[in-house]
Amino acid sequence: MLGTKDQPVVNIREAHNLWDILNSKYQIMEKMLIYEGFIHDTDLDAVCKLLRKPIERNIKILEKELNTYSIPSPDRNRAAVQVQTKSDAVTDEYIAMDLFLYFQEHIENLLDAFYSCVTNDGVRKIIMEMTKRTISETDALLRYLRAKGWLGKPPMVKATLRESAEQLTLIEAAALHDHLTYRYDTMYLTDIFVSIVHDLDFKLALELGLNRLNKQIGMLEKQLKTYFIPFPKRPGKFTLPLQDIRFFDDDTIYRTLNSFMQGAGAKHAHAFKQSSYNDAIRKVFKELLLAEMEVYDSFIKLGKVKSWLNTVPRYVH
Repeated sequence: MLGTKDQPVVNIREAHNLWDILNSKYQIMEKMLIYEGFIHDTDLDAVCKLLRKPIERNIKILEKELNTYSIPSPDRNRAAVQVQTKSDAVTDEYIAMDLFLYFQEHIENLLDAFYSCVTNDGVRKIIMEMTKRTISETDALLRYLRAKGWLGKPPMVKATLRESAEQLTLIEAAALHDHLTYRYDTMYLTDIFVSIVHDLDFKLALELGLNRLNKQIGMLEKQLKTYFIPFPKRPGKFTLPLQDIRFFDDDTIYRTLNSFMQGAGAKHAHAFKQSSYNDAIRKVFKELLLAEMEVYDSFIKLGKVKSWLNTVPRYVH
């Protein structure tokens, strides 16, 4: 499934993901070159040039990967775009917001590629590092937009009795509630799985996962208390012994959890994207997302060692 050092292997989805991400990089590069001919604000001009550098580095990395696996390359962007005169029809605010929306959507595109990359560990690592950098770049761009006054203020939660508490948007409050609910349910389900899995390595991995969940639950509960957000109902502790666990196969349990973890990645990305006002809460979702990616990377490696992952068709050029 992995191939050898001399014969690297990617599956058909990984091959498409590499092509698709590179195509996206080419398109945003051309758009940025066009926009630079319309920019009036010197700060925005500097920001655009700064954002172009990691995109150019990523393009080289992706081009190398496509060459390694003999994947056809998409058409490249224009090397330069000539704009004769600056126009007021395309404002600096429009340019900045359009770039911001691209970076937000690109995080989700990268995450989709990351979570579907189960054959080639090296490719998954490359995509994970690109995702991490894009998250940091999006965070920095958001702060810039807010400093410029170009970012609209979403509906806010009613002021709390604690005047010292930071303000919170409705969607940030909803995301905190959703994440705590998700972890309550995940903890209950994982607790059941711990009691019925047979493989000792898998059982240890699940127990470590429960420890992480408990810490994250404590952190999220603290956030809900701080902002006076009502708590979701906590499930009871699983205490009933199952009569016959032979009907529960470890590989089926593994793939079930794998699907849940893929859904968690999207949930974290949405929360990070929507937390545009409260920096502390956005940092919470950012750290949860980055931690989730590391855990998933290890979880995939465990599944490969145990041969529990369904084989995806190999890409043949």
